[in-house]
Amino acid sequence: MTAIRCHTCGEEHDLGGIEPSFTRPDAFFAVPLDQRSRRINADNDTCLISSEDGQDLACFIRAVLRVPIQGAGTTIGWGLWVEVSDQTYWRVSAVWNEPDQSQEPPFPCTVANEIPNYPSTCGVPGTMRLTGVRTRPSLVLAEDSLHPFAVEARSGVLLARSLEWRSWAVHRP
Repeated sequence: MTAIRCHTCGEEHDLGGIEPSFTRPDAFFAVPLDQRSRRINADNDTCLISSEDGQDLACFIRAVLRVPIQGAGTTIGWGLWVEVSDQTYWRVSAVWNEPDQSQEPPFPCTVANEIPNYPSTCGVPGTMRLTGVRTRPSLVLAEDSLHPFAVEARSGVLLARSLEWRSWAVHRP
């Protein structure tokens, strides 16, 4: 148990098993509610959003970014959506249930969620790799990105920072 007193609500929360994640890419929520059934095809792992005129398609896949916790010998996982090209989306769809899908090369992508308390994270580049039929793809942010979240993801964070992230997950809107 990793109980801490929350600076948001003053209550104690057991944050040990919580990892921050997003239920949908941010673009999902930008589509007016009355248009979602017509323009969006989504499940827990993938999301396709067509433009209002139906001419363009935005493709998203849910992935996990593992960030080392310094001195703990463990990681914290961020469940993030990434935007991929339509070619990548259809290739991933074609091999999604294949036992050897992890042999696919990594695919370029960009983060599709705004992470709180950072400058805009939508568009931060990375690569997504398929990991297995029963696991979500892994995400690695670009080595040359100077975005503060990307820097922390590469270098790792202190336990206190990971607890801040977990606290956000408890109180996210």
